[in-house]
Amino acid sequence: MKTMGDGMRFPTYKTLMFGIYLVLITLCLSLSAHAESLNSDKWEFTLAPYLWLAGQNGKVATTPPLPPADIDVDFYDDIRGNINGALMLVGEARKGRSGMIMDIIYTDIEFENPTPGPYFSSVSSQTKSWIVSAAGLYRLTNMEKGSLDVIGGLRYWSVESKLTLNAGLLNQRNISNKEEWFDPIIGIKGLSQLGQSKFYTSGAFVIGGFGVGSDLMWDASINLGYQWTKGFSTTIGYRYLDVDYEKDAFLYDIAQDGITIGLFWRF
Repeated sequence: MKTMGDGMRFPTYKTLMFGIYLVLITLCLSLSAHAESLNSDKWEFTLAPYLWLAGQNGKVATTPPLPPADIDVDFYDDIRGNINGALMLVGEARKGRSGMIMDIIYTDIEFENPTPGPYFSSVSSQTKSWIVSAAGLYRLTNMEKGSLDVIGGLRYWSVESKLTLNAGLLNQRNISNKEEWFDPIIGIKGLSQLGQSKFYTSGAFVIGGFGVGSDLMWDASINLGYQWTKGFSTTIGYRYLDVDYEKDAFLYDIAQDGITIGLFWRF
């Protein structure tokens, strides 16, 4: 992860290009199928609980004069022992070209690192976050083997951070803070069937904040799915979420990425 001075953290070039490349592949595939009617007068619904096995890295700060705490929870090594709880759910409703989508994410992640110097023995950090996105959809293309939508809406963030400086020469000290904010979001999402098989790809790219809430946030995902029946499918994929929010003494400059596993019911 790269930084620019003390400001915004940027993902590495390879990570960013990999995510964008995968999403663009999905969208290009969806544009290659045959068009069909968009004039359906029936409501269609999708309910999709999913699991996001994500690590975290970045910086969290709560109260001066304490410096920001570095967070480095790698999924492959640490996440099984650091995640206290998680909930992920997507719901979508659509009629004709228009629709609505909601994405709910709750995570509770905790870690402990040693501290330099004798004053405190270690620092423990716990971050509980709610990320709730509500957006409208407009279908640009609806095809026999794929679709492409534009997205516009809001993302609500609630981040509660707790830092515990465990006793060394000084007594234990606890610091906590909670921040809530909204980000405007825009983006695209697409889906494409792979040939004549029951496999399909799906992807999305969302960007937002623009200084209204976060300085900047972006969210990219790519999935491989299998359509078991007309109304049920499963997916496995990868998601990368990056947010940079700072207000007064509160700093939440975090990237989350990892494997996603989803169940989709369409009715």
